[in-house]
Amino acid sequence: MINVGIIGGDTEAAGELIRILLNHPDVILQAVSAPALAGMRLDRYHRGLIGDTDLCFTKELDGVKLNCVFLLGEPWQAQEYMRGVDAVSHTSQDEESEPEELLHIIDLTGSYRDGSCGMVYGFPEYRRKALVRGALRASLPSPIAIALEAGLFPLAKNHMLNGRIEADAELFRRDDEDCEVSVRRDPVAPCEKRPDAESVAGEVARELRHIDASFGGSLQVRLSSNPRHSRGLIARIGLPAGLNVDEVRKLYEEAYSDHSFSFVIDREPEIADVSNTNKCLIHIAEAIAPANKFGNPLDPHSGLTVTVAIDNLLKGSAGNAVHCMNLLFGLSERTGLQLKASAH
Repeated sequence: MINVGIIGGDTEAAGELIRILLNHPDVILQAVSAPALAGMRLDRYHRGLIGDTDLCFTKELDGVKLNCVFLLGEPWQAQEYMRGVDAVSHTSQDEESEPEELLHIIDLTGSYRDGSCGMVYGFPEYRRKALVRGALRASLPSPIAIALEAGLFPLAKNHMLNGRIEADAELFRRDDEDCEVSVRRDPVAPCEKRPDAESVAGEVARELRHIDASFGGSLQVRLSSNPRHSRGLIARIGLPAGLNVDEVRKLYEEAYSDHSFSFVIDREPEIADVSNTNKCLIHIAEAIAPANKFGNPLDPHSGLTVTVAIDNLLKGSAGNAVHCMNLLFGLSERTGLQLKASAH
């Protein structure tokens, strides 16, 4: 069994993560740290946990033998924990312990996406082998980045990304000012670490260059929010002309044929298709070209549009974290993540 601890247990992402881990067949949730809430029961702060756990928040994770720690909350909390971990010599442990007994760390604060502290970038669609083959640490992409990377990965893999790429990412979120439970609005990172358009573009471009060293195109990202749903993210990516839609669709189907959560579908995905799941749904279509006053397209070769839909709190955060944990520990990717869709 994997003995798990969570730092930053008062975040919304922690609530989602706790709900998954309590039902994961290979996990024992041992401790959830949130100094300001120490002593309070988890089910009094995070909804949906009554009858599932008697755990209370703790001030620290000290004194608990853990195999895996999830870092959430403020970047300084993650950095403080990592300094403590790296200050301890694991020489004897590394020599004598089985790999699954070593401490694995998964960062959701955005502090280590550059690969520092031995972190593997947690984009499983591309980094699955790196996560499986002996890695002990992973740092998750931002939700918007993982949607865009999923939408561009098959083309980058086949060295087909050139020219200017434009993407619009729409985050669905109701602003519930009356909510008194899990009120912090940082599903992956606090405000100063939340990606803006420029940082998202940089994060995605960095991963594209890792996938395809010859990638020299430009990426422009526009962000918007929509209160129509309480969760979810839809990204629309415009690709340059010169790509055949049927050929591109085949490339995407081949790229994701052996993946557990990413699927190519024949219609534009909706939030209801992915809400409360770890799925990533992708649709490829010819772009609708602007028309002149007579209804004729101004540019008959206007390129393609790739539409990607995910649940930003699961596939974009807690679900992806558990996916990475499964890979780090050599479990089936889908373990604990066959979640019931809310379908609304």
